[in-house]
Amino acid sequence: MDNKVKANSLVSKFSYASGDIYGGGAFLIFSLLFMNFLVLVEGLPVFATTIIIFIGRLWDAVTDSIMGRISDITRSKFGRRRIYFIIGIIPVFLSFFMLFYSFGIESELGKVVYYTLSYMFFGTVFSIVMVPYNAILSDMTSDYNERTSYTTIRMIFSGGAALICAVIPSIIIKTFGAENIGSMQVPGYLVMGLIFGAVFGACWFLVFLGTWEKKDLPKPEKIPLKSWFSVFSNKAYKNFLGIFLSFQIAVDLVLALFIFYIEIVVLQYKNYEIIVGTLLICSMLLMALQGKLAEKKGKAFPLYIGIPVWMLSSLVFIWLGHGTPLFVLCILAAFIAVGSSAGNLSTWSMLADIYDIDEIRSGKRQEGIYSGMTTFLRKFASGVAVLLMGLGLQLMGFDHNEYTILKEVGGDNFDPAAYAQSNFVMGIKWMFVLIPLLLLFVCLFFAVKNKITKQRFDAVLKGISEFKTHGNIDALSEQETNDVLIAAGTDKNKLWGR
Repeated sequence: MDNKVKANSLVSKFSYASGDIYGGGAFLIFSLLFMNFLVLVEGLPVFATTIIIFIGRLWDAVTDSIMGRISDITRSKFGRRRIYFIIGIIPVFLSFFMLFYSFGIESELGKVVYYTLSYMFFGTVFSIVMVPYNAILSDMTSDYNERTSYTTIRMIFSGGAALICAVIPSIIIKTFGAENIGSMQVPGYLVMGLIFGAVFGACWFLVFLGTWEKKDLPKPEKIPLKSWFSVFSNKAYKNFLGIFLSFQIAVDLVLALFIFYIEIVVLQYKNYEIIVGTLLICSMLLMALQGKLAEKKGKAFPLYIGIPVWMLSSLVFIWLGHGTPLFVLCILAAFIAVGSSAGNLSTWSMLADIYDIDEIRSGKRQEGIYSGMTTFLRKFASGVAVLLMGLGLQLMGFDHNEYTILKEVGGDNFDPAAYAQSNFVMGIKWMFVLIPLLLLFVCLFFAVKNKITKQRFDAVLKGISEFKTHGNIDALSEQETNDVLIAAGTDKNKLWGR
């Protein structure tokens, strides 16, 4: 079947998008439940859990870079990327459920070591499938709008998976464990891990069936260490990193602090699923609209609308307190969804175009290096951010176990509204508002500086074709040549690895 026919197939888009059922679903379960599971169910100190997450993400970041190179040099009858979708099926299942079950380990130190190793295993498996997955789209289609269409459906699948994973796991945990959070929920977490691990593993078989790659690839070259750092000479990539990293870290910190804000600051934990569900449903519904905007106005355009809306809604959280009505929180969650959907769509669709811009600069296809370096930087920066957040919570005197005991033992003598006015709780409020606000401002700054439009990207693709056919781009018009040079961020005599 011709690749153009394949690229226009809705079935192929659905199959490709299935990979982010794992990417979006596993990420959300981890972000919402893992830290709380370790602290409230397994009884580990807050700072110890942030150390586990930091080490795991640091390891994860390293394996991403290694996996990027491995997938670049792999040659098999199933392709250099697709082979890892098959290899990863069983490890995806095993690594996910191991995050939520310690096989009867009782000592605190033993649990810390076990969950550190489990998270490292999870990160390794995540790299095995997600790094090739992030790199494969540029092989499947080179059309600017078609890539946006694939990414839009991918983000819709991711949002749908996130919505399910925000609600169903807690139902399973309570059904097979206990209603009240604590050690009695261990069986529920085990069942949840087994069920979702199986679903996530099965997704990669669908991805394998519905994707394809370029054939007749050149023999892989040995790439010295300095080549990994050569990506930073690509101006378009550095600007992309400014957008991508600031947005993703903002998302990570908001998710990490969200449950604390809802439970302690506004005292709406009983409505937590409704608030999170509103955010995720709106994100999923808005994704199609954001995709249309990106196709017509450029991939950075949704950011110009979504990020300011998110920033303004974040400011409102400063004035919220324990008397805030539920409908106000749901409206603000919907506004945050405008920004989160814009950021997810724009950043992931931009990444695929970076590979082609690098090709016209270097004369090589280096998707794996770029994908690996991107996820390395994303996870390293996120790990540091979460570690600093945990340190900040500890320095402010936060002990969630103590808070739980106060609620259970204090009875009528415990006034949550009074507790919500403490300096510690006010600290959580300001962390929840100001840190993401600063990161979103940085994201918007780099988005405004973005120079990759559809016209310039099309000129880049035409230039690549000319280099492969004639060894130069002399046949391009003056406007097309200027577009290539602006996108590539270099002089004409430095294109194609000269």
